[in-house]
Amino acid sequence: MNVNRILGIGATVAVLLSLPFFGRNWNRLMHIVGAVLFLGNIIVTAVWASLGRKSREPEVIRFLVRGILLTDAVFTLPAVILLALNGGILGTVWFKAGAPWIIVSVLLFIVTGVLWGAVLAPIQKRLGRLVDAMPPRGPIPPEYDVLMAKWFRWGGIATLVPLVVLVLMVLKPSF
Repeated sequence: MNVNRILGIGATVAVLLSLPFFGRNWNRLMHIVGAVLFLGNIIVTAVWASLGRKSREPEVIRFLVRGILLTDAVFTLPAVILLALNGGILGTVWFKAGAPWIIVSVLLFIVTGVLWGAVLAPIQKRLGRLVDAMPPRGPIPPEYDVLMAKWFRWGGIATLVPLVVLVLMVLKPSF
């Protein structure tokens, strides 16, 4: 599995889908598709990660960690691009109007990105190296449990924040 190639293909497709070929309705659709992919992937990944983590089987754990890395490449990164580009196109009107909900939403989206880039991605990379070095039938290193606990803790925060953004986007409160 070449994750870098998948990242490149997914990013390219997301950028192409964000071009305003068909007007604002197209961008709105792609923004919603991005939100569904983004939230769907992070929530479903957390569920199957918690189920796989309980197995304590080295091969299941290896499959789990590789799956997390793969689904981030296939779903999360393209979803972030769809959200950012199409949201940028759609949000200009709201920014010009000074709508506070859009400013808060963008800031929270950035917080999610910082959490992923500064905390979750390094944990996932360490987990990837750890499971690649793990013997097929050998014991699970104690570091795995420490890293997964951090991943769930910070991942929970990084999931709740975009859920707040979703609420703000739908309700558009005036504060």
